[in-house]
Parts: sequence; C-alpha cells; structure tokens
Amino acid sequence: MFISDFKLLERLLKPAKIYNLYYFKPFSVFSIDSRSLRSGQAFIAIKGKYHDGHEFIKRVVSKGASLVIAERYIPTKRKIPFYVVDDTQGALAQITAYVRVKKKPFVYGVAGSLGKTTTKDMLSFLLEPECKVLKNKRTENNFLGVSKTMLSLDKEKVVILELGTNAKGEIELLSDISRPDVGIVTFIKPVHLQGLKSMQGIYKEKISLFKANPKMKAVLNRDDPYLARVDLGRKTYWFGRSENNDIFARLVKRTESGSVFIINNKYSLTLPLNREIFITNALAAILSAHLLGIPYERLVKRMNSFSDFPSMRMQVCRLKGFFILNDAYNSNPYSFRKALESLKNYPLRKIAVVGDMLELGNKSRYYHEQLAYMIKESNLDYCLTFGGHSLCLKQKLRELGYKKAFHFRKKSQIAEFINNKTKGDNELKKRYLIFLKASRNMELEKVIDYLR
Repeated sequence: MFISDFKLLERLLKPAKIYNLYYFKPFSVFSIDSRSLRSGQAFIAIKGKYHDGHEFIKRVVSKGASLVIAERYIPTKRKIPFYVVDDTQGALAQITAYVRVKKKPFVYGVAGSLGKTTTKDMLSFLLEPECKVLKNKRTENNFLGVSKTMLSLDKEKVVILELGTNAKGEIELLSDISRPDVGIVTFIKPVHLQGLKSMQGIYKEKISLFKANPKMKAVLNRDDPYLARVDLGRKTYWFGRSENNDIFARLVKRTESGSVFIINNKYSLTLPLNREIFITNALAAILSAHLLGIPYERLVKRMNSFSDFPSMRMQVCRLKGFFILNDAYNSNPYSFRKALESLKNYPLRKIAVVGDMLELGNKSRYYHEQLAYMIKESNLDYCLTFGGHSLCLKQKLRELGYKKAFHFRKKSQIAEFINNKTKGDNELKKRYLIFLKASRNMELEKVIDYLR
C-alpha cells in the first residue's frame, strides 16, 4: 500500500498538530516495532504494557524512518514529518482498518476459548499450496499483534488471524479492524473468567466476532453446547462428531503410532496418538479451507502430513528413560479432562504433575477441586501439585481418600521426588509416563530441566 498524499493521513488521523510537513515523502509500510523498522517506513509510537514507543522515536529516526505518528512531539536531529494525535492506539486502529480495505485480502478470524493457534496453523498449512498466506506469528493475537500482522501485509491473498481476548470488547475491536470474511469459533469454555466474569460473558465475547461484517460466514463447533444453540441469522457451517454437520469425524481405530478417523464417511485421516484431541481443530481447518472451493478429498489428504503441532501441547519427550507428555502450555478444566482421557491410551504407570489453572477468577477454587474427582478416577500412580490454587486440588484429593497426592513449593523438589521413585533404575523409568499440565505462567516445563 503506497501512501503518496499527506492529506490522506490527515483525513485518517485527524492530528492535533503536524510538524515538518515540508519533508513528507511517499512511503508504503507502517511499523510499530522499532527493532524491525526499516529505512523509509513510518513509525507509530504505541504505549504498550511494558514499553512506550515514544522512548524509541530518536532510534527509529536514526534508522531512516520516513514519518512518525505520536502523542507528543519529540525533536530529532534529522527532520521528518511528525503527526501528533490524541491517541496512537486509535490511530493504529484507523490505519489497520484502512490497510484491510485497500488491500482486500480474504480474511479468516479464529476465536475461541482454546485451539485457536492449532486451528490457525492447520488452516495455513492447508492453504499454502493454493495461495500466499499471512498469519499471526506465534500467538500475537491481541490488538497490537493483529495490527502488526495486518500492517505487514504485502502480496498475500489470504490472511489468517488468531483473535484473542481476556476482557470484554477485545474480540469486537479486532473484528472491526480486520473484518473477517470467515469467522471460526472453536470452543466456549471456562477460560479467562477473571476478565469475562461468567460462561455467558465468554460466550458473548466470542460471538461478538460476527458483529463487524454482516456478510461474514460462520464456522462453528456443534459439539460445544454453547455454540450448538447459536443462531446468527446468516449461513453457518458446522463441524463436529455427528453426521448432521457439514464435516464430521468418526474414530475408527487406534494404533501404536496414531488414531485413525474417517471424515464424512469417505476420507481417512490419521493423527498422532498423543495428538488425537486435535481432531476438532483439524475439522475446523478443513471446513474453513473448503469454503474457498478446495475439495475435501485434497484437504484431508494434505492434513495427513501435518506435523507442526505447537510445542508443550501434548508434546512427547523421552528423557533418561522417562516417557514425558508435556502439556504445560495452557490449562483449563476442559482441556485437562480431554488430556486425562488421552492418557488412557498409554499402558504405563503414570505420574501427573499439575500446576495452577490461571485466570479463573472467583471460580478458581471450585474448578481446581473439581479436577480431584477426575484425577481420582484416572488410575494415576501419583499426583504432584505446584502452585497456590493447586494446593486446593491436593487437599481435595486427600479428602476423597487419594493418598498419593503431594504438594511442592519448588519444581526441583518435584524432579527429586520422581527420581527417588525410580532410584536410578532405567528399566523402571521406562515403565513411567510423566504428564505435565499447567497454565503457561507456571513454567512447569522447567521440571524437565531439573530431571536432566
């Protein structure tokens, strides 16, 4: 997108004041990251959670920035146009929306309580042989991340945006600036209750995705009880396990290497055994790609070769004889239950290492105590807990008569406990599966480092 007219920026930004307009030169790229800015690009100074972009204005000018948009004027040695606005985040939203309208890519918006990143990556994998695709890096799914992605749009024909939230109104804002052509919602589950307050609050937040564009096609998970009752008053495409969906999957068999599904009673799809829970994401991605006219047969065939599963999400690691299943990237009551179900596929003795599920608000104690009932029925040899909320889990397990629950204050103590149970016996270690599950901020994967 080439901007050769300073009056266009004036109309978009409505600046309080403009400095050095005489030095205006046409440019084609906006940046909000001083580290990656290149000569000739325009810089928008954003006040973020950890950094204030205004502190880096002199740096970007020295790197060759062509223009600055900021909330206050900062003199620099080299004179360049300087647009002073009341709110740079509002300016960024205006510019991002403008880029989306002018470049006209086909946009997918992926929302939901869990499974967004995997769905985004699977959809990108399916579409890459057909066209150039742009997607969020990693999980840059907030306002700044989505804007940064849209501003980097070049010649890509399709944009896949993961849209995240932990507070009311965020999804609607992201949808406003990106205006998806297809909106995908994976699940409505008790995640981010601290900010969204209730299950109804989570539901309303995710469904607000569809407010921005009345022509947006909806791709929804009929297996989710909240989503199953949605009536958006527009064409909706459904995925799930039953045959009343546009795309559905039936588990046929499990082997040592994977789980075999039949898609729409026609096409075979195999997922790695420890990744079986990602079948929902696979269905969402295949259905969404199919909306661009790609046959199901070709999409399912390609999905069979997908291997870029996210790290620390049911990730297998073998260490010093132990079989470790690392699911320490995220945790909530639903994903915990599904993970426990998948453990039944492994004929090994099991030690569960459980850290806190975060952002559950005033329901935190309730949900951690509810885990105790599932764990007690899961045939685990030991349950080792870590974190303030998980102490409630350990206490509830003891109340239920489960005597092999132990709480630890340090991750190194957990590793020491596990090593002591095997006492250096490599053959005994091979008979153990170590399962790690916690929210990201608990950094439970460090237990693996201590086990080394």
